[in-house]
Amino acid sequence: MLKQIRYFQTVVRAGSFSKAAEQCYISQSAISQQVQTLERELGVTLLKRENRRFSLTPAGEHFYRQSILLMADFDRLCKETKRIAQGEDFVLRIGYIKGYGGAEFQRAVAEFTEKYPDIPIDMKNGNHEDLYELLRGGQVDLVLNDQRRAFSDEYVNTILTVISCHIEISARNPIAGLEYV
Repeated sequence: MLKQIRYFQTVVRAGSFSKAAEQCYISQSAISQQVQTLERELGVTLLKRENRRFSLTPAGEHFYRQSILLMADFDRLCKETKRIAQGEDFVLRIGYIKGYGGAEFQRAVAEFTEKYPDIPIDMKNGNHEDLYELLRGGQVDLVLNDQRRAFSDEYVNTILTVISCHIEISARNPIAGLEYV
């Protein structure tokens, strides 16, 4: 079923069966059959097919979003299992935005090291794109930064806090007379 879920995800991301089939190096009919088998096993329709197009059913939308989390957890589980089998130590790898040294972050790291003194922490900093690439490449386990783009369905996105941002402008500046900046 895992392979069928991956095929389903590829179809949804690609937006077509033929493009998904190319990406998976299988025929269009084979990928279609795999998705249909998944639907039969689940007992629900995931995709509403119309001519050569499809759309996600509400159940399909839910399944797609949740399956992304499931597969990420499964991939992580496999990596951790291999790491343990090879006798490698666990290291918590954190990415954070350059220039950020907030008290919350420092407290969280201190509390973690107190609670788990045998687990080392590897911290990497960078700009938004650097951190995104580190996360995509599996070089960090989690990233702390401000939201500069729409959240991706490929990751678990958690808002830790919402902060207001203020500016000060001289009363003599013409911008100060505007209702909004």
